[in-house]
Amino acid sequence: MSEQGTAGPKRAEPETVKPETVKPGTAEPEAAGRPDEFGLADNLAALVLLAPALALLRFLGEHGWAYWTAVVLGGLGVLAAALGIAAAVRSLRRGRRRLLAVYTIVLLLVSCFLLVVRLVES
Repeated sequence: MSEQGTAGPKRAEPETVKPETVKPGTAEPEAAGRPDEFGLADNLAALVLLAPALALLRFLGEHGWAYWTAVVLGGLGVLAAALGIAAAVRSLRRGRRRLLAVYTIVLLLVSCFLLVVRLVES
């Protein structure tokens, strides 16, 4: 009798699949890190730049250094706000997180408007 291997043909083991995380109360898997998702953290850079610029103009606007610092911070903040508004409009058109997108658009537009008004006043 000839001996064959005790094990039959070798089979590939199935790959392990990581279970998807499911949000509590929903049957849909959570979309982690999707590039088309929009959140308030996307606009944090604009708010971080606009808030100190507005504060400088409000409390120290009569000083030249404060005015020019606010101009630089505010200009960068307006550029970041323009990118944030574009992302919010894109999210709004796709129908994702509509309330957050509208809130973000209003918040950034009002902040930019207030900055321009304060710069013109000073």
